[in-house]
Amino acid sequence: MASPRRSKTSGASWRDVTVSPFILVQGGEDYIHTRVTDTIKTQLKQAEPDTEIHHLSAAEYQAGELQVLASPSLFGEKKLLVFDEMHKMTDAFLVDGLEYIQYQNPDVTFLGLHGGGNRGKRLLDVLKKSGQHIEAKPIKSDRDRMEFLQAEFREARRRIEPDAIRALADAIGQNLGELASSAQQLISDTQGTITEDIVEKYYGGRVQATAFKVADSALEGQLGSATALLRHALATGVQPVAITASFAMKARQVARAVDAQLSQGQLASALGMAPWQVQRVVATARHWTPVNIAGAIELIARADAEAKGQARDPAFAVERMVTKVAGMAGRH
Repeated sequence: MASPRRSKTSGASWRDVTVSPFILVQGGEDYIHTRVTDTIKTQLKQAEPDTEIHHLSAAEYQAGELQVLASPSLFGEKKLLVFDEMHKMTDAFLVDGLEYIQYQNPDVTFLGLHGGGNRGKRLLDVLKKSGQHIEAKPIKSDRDRMEFLQAEFREARRRIEPDAIRALADAIGQNLGELASSAQQLISDTQGTITEDIVEKYYGGRVQATAFKVADSALEGQLGSATALLRHALATGVQPVAITASFAMKARQVARAVDAQLSQGQLASALGMAPWQVQRVVATARHWTPVNIAGAIELIARADAEAKGQARDPAFAVERMVTKVAGMAGRH
């Protein structure tokens, strides 16, 4: 077997992954694990239809398996070895993995899927230096969802309007697999620019009353809509603390935009947001004065403290906040 070729490509995007001797996917987002695995399989099969593919669990690995599987094939076929559950790897896997890296088979692609944590750190560190390191971080923010969807449509060379992106994200939620599936359905079933009306046609029945939607409606002065969304959100398990946190984030964004002596581009940079997202914040900011938004932020802070234990009924405290904030919007 050949000696390892060192090519540090740590931190590569999972969208750009290509076949190489070592690929490590690390993080808790299972969808990215699946997407990388499927991409590598497709690339190998397109280049070498006879590629052997083996799936194994590093958590159930027994000594010597890697060396046997990675040994040269009789007719020189390419091989893909996919090791799942590396965050639960056995000691034997750690030992054999470190040894294999020193004497790798150039006809083998080693794809390791690690769910996160420090288990096998020595092996992980060497894999990162030897090949591609892909982070599989779960989506945690509204911005992450928007960027993910934008990338899905950009990759397919399809145009989607900003409001349609927002509507789709609100309809589907945070599950990365479902977001990708919904995007692919729109791409395959429609033609031309994807509009908010098209998203509504396909996914209008799935719109979720998320904490962010409650905050958006209240800050835009839409009391009826905000109240209805809040009650549905609470009924479906959204915690009062999540709602006050969303209000706090949205209100701070609006406060930055109120009377800001910045262009939208500068404001986008200051807020760490995409330009089209800032357009929505600026539109909402037109409902507010510096004095009023400061008062709203005080109300939100008080409701947040109540939601965290200072009030007997956190849900009532949050509903009162929503009513007052929505009532303050538009007062000049």
